[in-house]
Amino acid sequence: MHSSTARSQVPVALLALAGGAVLALAAPHMPLGEALAVLAIMLALSAAIYGLSRLAERSDERLLAGEVSYRAFFDHAIEGIFRTAPDGHYIDANPALARIYGYASPSALRAGLTNIADQLYVDPARRTEFQALMQANDQVSAFESEIRRRDGSTIWISENARAVRDWTGRIVCYEGTVEDVTARYAAQRAMQKALAEAEEASRAKSAFLAAMSHELKTPLNAVLGFSEIIKDEMLGPISPPKYRAYADDIHASGARLLGIISDVLDVARLSGGAITLQARPYAPSMLAEEALALARVATMDHRTVTLDMPADLPLIDVDPQRLRQSLTNLLSNALKFTPEGGAVGVRAWLDSAGAVSLAVKDTGIGMDRGKIAAALEPFRQLDGSLARRFEGAGLGLSIAKSLVELHGGTLTIESAVGAGTTVTLALPAARTCKRLARAG
Repeated sequence: MHSSTARSQVPVALLALAGGAVLALAAPHMPLGEALAVLAIMLALSAAIYGLSRLAERSDERLLAGEVSYRAFFDHAIEGIFRTAPDGHYIDANPALARIYGYASPSALRAGLTNIADQLYVDPARRTEFQALMQANDQVSAFESEIRRRDGSTIWISENARAVRDWTGRIVCYEGTVEDVTARYAAQRAMQKALAEAEEASRAKSAFLAAMSHELKTPLNAVLGFSEIIKDEMLGPISPPKYRAYADDIHASGARLLGIISDVLDVARLSGGAITLQARPYAPSMLAEEALALARVATMDHRTVTLDMPADLPLIDVDPQRLRQSLTNLLSNALKFTPEGGAVGVRAWLDSAGAVSLAVKDTGIGMDRGKIAAALEPFRQLDGSLARRFEGAGLGLSIAKSLVELHGGTLTIESAVGAGTTVTLALPAARTCKRLARAG
């Protein structure tokens, strides 16, 4: 029994190698079974160590590849990329940023720019604004500033950046991108300057038109007054009688010229915002009747014009003089451009939203849809030839549109060549007066 046990115990010296790891076990006497079990454990442990070492190697390789890829992107980016410290020096910068700022290399930029507020920004307060936005929002977007390059020249840049904080919440740096927007900024400034100059020119034109119109009206009123005295023979008979016909022509031409001058003056006042409304409740039917009477005088056309005015139409809160002027212009155009045998009418209605609209419709010559926008511009005549069939300065539609818009409404035109024209004045519901309840 003693000899059998002794034979199963053997001297053991085991060595396991795996992936550069050495595991050893030495024992004077150990049963063979236990020795084999220990060997298996040692081999498994060695394999595990080898696997972990290979995993670590692959991780290091991936990290290295990622770093190489990031640096390649950083160095070859078109936009400037930076990382700056809160105290105002550059921690890192890419070659594109160095070029934008006029430095030969990122290292030269880092060495040359040690105080961003004073050395980079033309207005040092921009750095304070940048930091305040970062503290409040952790980011800035399209932060545009004028900066000073290394050679002293100035350009405009746009920055997009974010704040980087540590685990305590303290900002440790700012990182972001820079784009040179000098060309875009210069284009915007040029556009703004051109717009300002155009507005100033428009104001000067309006002032000139208003002044000239006023100066022309004064002597013209004298021409009209004296020609009226002569044609009506207020101071006695005229001999020969042909002089009276001349006086009639002088008065009619003066009246037409006065109308044009008044329209020019209205255009100048409207473009300069010098017309204010004197609104009061007024009946749409009265506006239409009064406008028609004025249009007949202007065109000397006494054809029948239909008026479709519902009896229960509410009053509208408008400036009667100005809205009547709009309707007169539209009716004058309708009579002028509608040949004999055609039809002209005015219709008014109340829509479901409580807004009142008035439409002037004719069956006249109409106009091409593509020319409607031009017809609404001041001084535009669709027939621009010297031999055009219809007189006028091309101001009627423009004035009508501006006066309706002054009421908060809209003017729309539907037309086709040879099929007539419909012009609609749509007032907002706020211009409709509420009906008073009748006593029972």
